[in-house]
Amino acid sequence: MTTHDSRSQIKWVSQNNRLVPYEDAKISVMAPGLTFAALVFEGFRSYWKSDIKDLLIFRMADHLKRLEFSMTLLELDDPPSPEAFADDIVATLKANEFREDTYVRLQVYVDDWGSMTATGPLGSTVICRPRPRVADFELGQKFIVSSWRRNAENASPPRIKASGNYLNSRLAGLEAKRQGVGGAVLLNDDGTVSEGPGGCLFLMRDGTFITSDVTSGILESITRGTILEMAGPLGIAMEERSVGRTELYLAEEALYCGTGQEIVPILAFDGRPVGHGTPGPVTRKLQARFDDIVRGKTGEHEGWLTRVYNG
Repeated sequence: MTTHDSRSQIKWVSQNNRLVPYEDAKISVMAPGLTFAALVFEGFRSYWKSDIKDLLIFRMADHLKRLEFSMTLLELDDPPSPEAFADDIVATLKANEFREDTYVRLQVYVDDWGSMTATGPLGSTVICRPRPRVADFELGQKFIVSSWRRNAENASPPRIKASGNYLNSRLAGLEAKRQGVGGAVLLNDDGTVSEGPGGCLFLMRDGTFITSDVTSGILESITRGTILEMAGPLGIAMEERSVGRTELYLAEEALYCGTGQEIVPILAFDGRPVGHGTPGPVTRKLQARFDDIVRGKTGEHEGWLTRVYNG
C-alpha cells in the first residue's frame, strides 16, 4: 500500500466550476459549510486501464443522483446541474494528467458568511488524488461493535452524504482505533445493525449474505448496490433485512464495502473470528467480479464506466 503524501501530485482543483491551481483553492473561514457543517459530498473512484490508456470513473451518474438528493434535503440554493459536475470531474482528472487509480471528492457547501440556516451562496470543489487500493482489500480487517449508536433518521438522517453525519462515524472510528482494530459496527437505538463509519456491512448465514435494509440507518451505498446487483449472476444468495447484533457472531463470512475501501473481508467481530478468521471464498469471488467490472475487463455494466481521456 502506498503511504506517500499524494498532495504534491495535485496540480489543479475545480472550484465553482472552473479550474484553479490547488494552492489557490480557498473558502471563507466563516463559511457555513465550515462553521455549521452545511456541506454535502460524494466520493468517486476512477480506475486506470493500461491497455486503453484511460481512466474509468465508476458509477458517476449514480453518485451524482445521490448528491442531488443530499442537496435537496439540505435545501441548498440553485446548485449546478449533474452534467456540470460531471464535466468538472472529468476536466479536473484530465488537468492533473493522472495515469493511476484515483480518488475524487466533490463537495457542495454554503460559502461566504451566513447563519446556521443559510442556503446560499453555494460553493463547490472537485479534488482528485492518486489513491491505490487499500491493503485491507487483500488482508481483511478486524471489527468491534462500537459503544456509540447510529444517528437516527429523524435527527440527522444518514441517508444523505452530509459532512455533519460523519462526526458520528469519527467517534466510532476513533474507538476502533483505540482498541487496535480497523473498523467498527454502529448499532441503531433498537440494537439492530446499521453500518460502519464509512461503509456498509454484509454477513453470511447459512450460505446467504444478508445486509441491513435501507431503513436501518444506512447510507444508500453505491458499492452496496453494486454487490447486490452482481451477486445474482454469480449464484450468490442475498437478503436485505433488519440484522441483529448477535448475528455478527454467527457469520460464516463478512465484508465491509464502500467507495474508498471497495470490498474488505471482515476477519472478526469483538475478537470472535468470522468463519476461520480469514477472508472467505465467496467474499473473494465478489472481489474478483467487482475488480473485473470497475476495470472494464468484462462487457457487463459498461454504462457504469465513464472514460476520462477517450470519452
